[in-house]
Amino acid sequence: MSKKLQLLLFILAFIEGGGVMCVELCSAKILSPIFGTSIYIWASVLGITLTALMSGYYLGGYLSSKQKNNSIIYWLMLVGGLLLTITPIISDTILPITINFGLATGSIISLLCFLFFPLMLFGATSPLLISYLTKDVNESGKSSGTVYAISTLGGIITTFLVGFYTLPEFGITKTLYGYGILVMAISLYLIIYTKSFKTSAAVIVLLGILSFNFQHKVSGETLYFSEGILGEVKVVDRALFSEKEGQMKTYRQLIVNNISQTIMDKDNPDKSYWDYVEILTYNINLYAAQKKTLLLGLGGGTLYKSLKKHDYAIDVVELDERIANVAKEYFHINKDLNVVVDDARHYLNVTDQKYDVIIYDLFQAETPPIHIMTQEAFNDIKDKLTPDGILVVNFYGFITGEKGKAARSVYKTLLEADYNVRLMGTSAIESERNLLFFCSNKELKANNKVLHPIIYEMDIDFKDAEVLTDDKPKLDHLYLEAAMAWRTEYNEFNTKYYLQQY
Repeated sequence: MSKKLQLLLFILAFIEGGGVMCVELCSAKILSPIFGTSIYIWASVLGITLTALMSGYYLGGYLSSKQKNNSIIYWLMLVGGLLLTITPIISDTILPITINFGLATGSIISLLCFLFFPLMLFGATSPLLISYLTKDVNESGKSSGTVYAISTLGGIITTFLVGFYTLPEFGITKTLYGYGILVMAISLYLIIYTKSFKTSAAVIVLLGILSFNFQHKVSGETLYFSEGILGEVKVVDRALFSEKEGQMKTYRQLIVNNISQTIMDKDNPDKSYWDYVEILTYNINLYAAQKKTLLLGLGGGTLYKSLKKHDYAIDVVELDERIANVAKEYFHINKDLNVVVDDARHYLNVTDQKYDVIIYDLFQAETPPIHIMTQEAFNDIKDKLTPDGILVVNFYGFITGEKGKAARSVYKTLLEADYNVRLMGTSAIESERNLLFFCSNKELKANNKVLHPIIYEMDIDFKDAEVLTDDKPKLDHLYLEAAMAWRTEYNEFNTKYYLQQY
């Protein structure tokens, strides 16, 4: 074997390792607008990934003992590259069907359709490469170690490249297409170099190149669309029925993974479709002595605008830079607003500022961040509050039954952190409301009339509630029932609607 061919095979191993991570990361993001980002989804992705690689390793081992023609390696990679380029087409076809299945069943079937087969083909190449590179039995250990090391290095570099650059910069479709073309290019070169070219190879490459013309397009109602490592973000104008006004009105929505994060009255940009903004603002005015505020989570900025109308001085922290840009561009937020792009807890750990009000308005689609809902996090916040300061936590509306276990655990954790807590629901129906926790180091005393119903501590059964800690961050398990309920509701409200628009 020539040195050049050996180098090309090592390059192929590098690209194969990168292909595994590229399609795995992108597949998780493909699922998120339909099935969310809960631990169920990541378990499905990892489970199918390992199953596919296991199948591929076995297939590659079997072929290495049966096939004398080493060109099988290049053909497997060539087809794997084609499958990468058409993954968005397959997902666009299968997801409108699997959305009607349960969360676990639907996600697994979807992944079997567009994740399993490219990973199986990539997995099969490693044993074949090892067999090809091994000149005698004494070199088998060295060959296998080198191939797996180079393949793993490709996976490491691609993970960082895709996660931090190509996904946020170019999106899922272009990332998969570009990497698929790269895989096919090196495979085709090896086929030509080893003189095993057939017309079918050119046909496969041509199909991959042309596949980009058949990727899904964004609906006409969409003003902005972006794919990134934190999910799919879009801004749409849509007619919805206003119960307060008894008529259809046009609302502008900020949607993350098909969960509405902000719904703003287009004719009255200071007005939210949801009443939690008004209720939260009113009750902050009841309990806050001063007005220096930290808002964790900007969204479309309707809460920010409501607070500004009451002369609050607000610092804003937002994890996703796209959200900050979208709020300014489409939701009438001042262009000169300084939004700190950072993780909420990290910001709280490094800032030396003291606040009269700290607000958690934090949801990544249907999932709240678990690391900022622990006893340690709540204790740390005390150091950032002024003596009369208040912490406000916006959470799911469920407080009873299995779906309410997460909220009961948050409440119990706040009590364990020695907060005085007052809990309000924005309406009586749990599935349609938000829970607002108002917390302080001192007794909460309203300076005006309390208008909204309080959910009293004595009326809540805390027997199964758990104290959330950094060591046991169980919240992602506890909120699964509530998250799935939200996801199911929004699949009916948003996802199915927009799937029909493509």
